Amino acid sequence: MTLIYYVLTLALILVHFAAVSAVVSRLIPSFHVARATGVLGITLACFFLEHFHGWGRLAGVWPFTTAIALLALWWDKDRLRTAGFVRSEALFWAFVGYGLMWKWFYPSIYPTSERVTDLFFIGNYLPGATLPPPDHWFPPRVFDFYYAFQHYGAALMGRLFAIRPGLTYNLAMPLLMAMSATLAWDIASRFIAGRALKVLLVVTLVLGATGASPMVHLVRQGDVNNPNAEVNDRMWASARFVGLYDQRLDTELAQSLYPRETRFEARELPLENFGYQYFVGDYHPPLGGFFLLLLALALMAMVETGSGSRRINTALIGLTVPVTIATNAWVFPLQALLVAGWAAWRHRRPLASGAPADPPADVPTAPGTDWPALVAGGTVAFLLLYPFLAGFASKSLSTPIRLVAAMDHTPLLQYLTLQWPLLLLIALGLVAGAAQRRTRGFTLYAALAFGALLLLSEFVFVDDPSGGRFERTNTVMKWWGWIWTGGLTVLGALLLGQSRRWIKVAVAASLALITLSYGWDTLRYLANASPGDRGRLDATAVYTQDPAARDLLALLARQPDGIVLENVYGDAYTDSNIFAAFTAKPSLLGWPSHLITWHGNTPEVWITRDQIRTFYAGTQADPLGWLTQKNVRYIVWTPRDAQNPQAWSQLQQAIAAGYSWQPTSAAGQLPVGLWVRRR
Repeated sequence: MTLIYYVLTLALILVHFAAVSAVVSRLIPSFHVARATGVLGITLACFFLEHFHGWGRLAGVWPFTTAIALLALWWDKDRLRTAGFVRSEALFWAFVGYGLMWKWFYPSIYPTSERVTDLFFIGNYLPGATLPPPDHWFPPRVFDFYYAFQHYGAALMGRLFAIRPGLTYNLAMPLLMAMSATLAWDIASRFIAGRALKVLLVVTLVLGATGASPMVHLVRQGDVNNPNAEVNDRMWASARFVGLYDQRLDTELAQSLYPRETRFEARELPLENFGYQYFVGDYHPPLGGFFLLLLALALMAMVETGSGSRRINTALIGLTVPVTIATNAWVFPLQALLVAGWAAWRHRRPLASGAPADPPADVPTAPGTDWPALVAGGTVAFLLLYPFLAGFASKSLSTPIRLVAAMDHTPLLQYLTLQWPLLLLIALGLVAGAAQRRTRGFTLYAALAFGALLLLSEFVFVDDPSGGRFERTNTVMKWWGWIWTGGLTVLGALLLGQSRRWIKVAVAASLALITLSYGWDTLRYLANASPGDRGRLDATAVYTQDPAARDLLALLARQPDGIVLENVYGDAYTDSNIFAAFTAKPSLLGWPSHLITWHGNTPEVWITRDQIRTFYAGTQADPLGWLTQKNVRYIVWTPRDAQNPQAWSQLQQAIAAGYSWQPTSAAGQLPVGLWVRRR
């Protein structure tokens, strides 16, 4: 029955995506770009409107929207049947299926990386409150300090189809990634004639290999008795080669090539590109940043090849820039530089006098930039985001851009090991751009732009609160992955589609080398997935193996909204607040170290943390009075908390007048369950 529910839910969602693609394609002659633009536009409009009044959970709306979607598809069936619509949808579904395969094998959301944090972001929006919504990790404050536009989009889908938080998370990620992958396919299709080369390019992007992927097979012997662990190491080592994996190498060859840093801590400098996100499993802002990057590049490719309305395409390119602030503010400067540079590059050869603003689709576009359209698109986006920016700007952290110190630069050989495929594409782009007439301007611009951005990322960084070995980590993690993704896609498409055979062979051989080496590790990694949580797309499997914990989660999910109290096991990346997160309810206190990062040095965080710990230890002087003061409605007592039965007995005696105990553990076992505030 669960599988049937998953299939039906996904089918309903895909019908909506298909209808958006069909309707918007009347304005944008690309189903993939139309789908991405339509979904972005709808989400952006809803995000704007819900800042004035929240719409609630929307659970009863989907029958009407589904009927509208089906009517739109039926009404336009003749055009869609002959326009390649079915093929475009099949490709989109294939990419969704690839993402779902990853989630099927590794569905659980647990305290590693930012999975729980992203679940919390989605949960803030699921009740449908007026935006900014209540902060579920620090009530009664509001959630106006983070760029979580893509999480709002996921929650909007979850609200419309009444999907639980964990399943919302595990469906939203494959859908967003699939829209990005089809945009990459659309870019490749505009320049590459052969299907095999298009497949190679997009598979390289989606799989997530880097220049280090072949090298990690050569430079470390690893644990021969535990090959599964070694496969896992090689997966993350392809992205985190510099400053982490290179410091663990154990072969003579490796230590001669990459000597360990002894003067200071080696700087961790990861390249987390688009495909690597499937392995990480986070629904984190870089996904939205990749989506906006590829959408802008796809629209640029349409302008460069004369497809569709130049004015509409240019306006949409401008729109993508402000949206990065609400989606992944880290890459806003890069998106702005890329778009502004492209517009300036085209402007250097103005439109011929009398040239049409919207030439026929089969005629290459004349050079020049439609500046009014570009500015109009950016202005519309800023206006729609203004209610969000009004609060976000005052709460954002001070993160100035600084020059990279000498000790923080990337070691040259490690840099080349990681980045050589992109550097090769940039170099070949300069060569091919000078010789290829049809795509000369765009090829030269792409090579110069991504080369300049890569150079910029080595000399400046965003000075966030991290330091030491992590001084540049956040910057290069976001910037290098973004630059790699955009550079690989657009330069790969342009070079594989140009006429010089030796260039095509060099690019194809390079992509095949890194893809095959990483693809083998990917297959082995997927084969190692634990059968215990396989297919549990609600993402709770690691917490509900214990029947008492499973029933506790179900019990809390059935309760009305209210503040949930859970034990604080550590300051971050622990099982704290898990039950509240999976039921989209506010928790009295989230992870303290994250809250300090977001809210600044707030003493209340540490005071509340210590009060919670004394409560669960059974040593608080007046627990009932404290609970009343904090407006706590539910108290979670997990199997881990149950290891202190004496504390439970003391609390039961102290708070029984205000809270009723509802056990989920069997009689005679340690107490697991929920205290619910009496009316």
